[in-house]
Amino acid sequence: MNRVLVLGGTGYIGARLVARLAAAGMQPLAASSRGGPGVLRLDTRDETALSQALGQCDAVVNCVAGSGPAIALGAQVLARALAASECRRLVHFSTMSVYGAQEGLLDEQATLNAGLGWYGRAKIDAEAQFARLPEASVTVLRPGCVFGPGSELWVGRIARWLEAGRLGDLGPGGDGWSNLVHVDDVCQAAVLALQAPPHPDQLRTYNLAAPDSPRWNDYFADLALAIGATPLRRVRSRQLQLDAFVAGPPLHIGRKLLARVRRDAQLLPPPITPGLLGLWQRHLRLDARAATRELALPWTPYAKAVQQCARWWIDRTQEQARPWNPPAQARAARPDGNA
Repeated sequence: MNRVLVLGGTGYIGARLVARLAAAGMQPLAASSRGGPGVLRLDTRDETALSQALGQCDAVVNCVAGSGPAIALGAQVLARALAASECRRLVHFSTMSVYGAQEGLLDEQATLNAGLGWYGRAKIDAEAQFARLPEASVTVLRPGCVFGPGSELWVGRIARWLEAGRLGDLGPGGDGWSNLVHVDDVCQAAVLALQAPPHPDQLRTYNLAAPDSPRWNDYFADLALAIGATPLRRVRSRQLQLDAFVAGPPLHIGRKLLARVRRDAQLLPPPITPGLLGLWQRHLRLDARAATRELALPWTPYAKAVQQCARWWIDRTQEQARPWNPPAQARAARPDGNA
């Protein structure tokens, strides 16, 4: 097996996975709805186009994100296209959100629960579609919070909140398990699943969370120290509630409006959502021992991952702060400096 179609191949996980597949000697074909240089433009809800792409490949990895309908309907279309094709291997990226608000140590046999909203519900629907595929080797990966260099969700915005004093020691509000997992480990799990012997009609599911992933308060403190966002503030519950329920909605709307008029949404600070408040205090811990045992998946040490994240953030902020110097020809042509 050499040719691998990567749906959602330009996203944070997908782009990293394409590079890892190539390094492993495979021939990845990145696909996304927008396309681009070296990227197949593909709407995963277009069954004809998807079938044509599958006809060129031996396996497919589904990294598609987006709205609930895009995830659920895309999974239905992909399942039908796979059933009619000769491509018999699928790795599907799900999420720990399929467990809902349950707490405790949960392995892959835990009951699925859509109580957290549309995202978990769409991912549960997608898993159900792929579980019914006949004679196919299907692997479902359920990662926790995927972080690492380049992660805006779990490094970039966390760093901004720490630097602004909006995050810090949250007390009981940050005592939940983070279930952090390095993006390279997530990609390596997909590579290992593709390299494993075929397992037709046997769905395999793996939780992905680093064994040494800490509680959220510890992560906030470690990242703050690594990026120099100190001293770490004690953030009271009332401040978090005001941030999420009062400041959050207008910030969310404002960033959407900026994006709609093609302006940089980063002109406004990222909102802290009520869902994050629940996540940071939830005592759910993913049991990922099956991935260690069956995939022989190595895990990036937490301390190393934090240092990588901090270096990426520091380099990024320094780059953004550096004044722009126009090319020498431009400076010579316009000595007055006017645009």
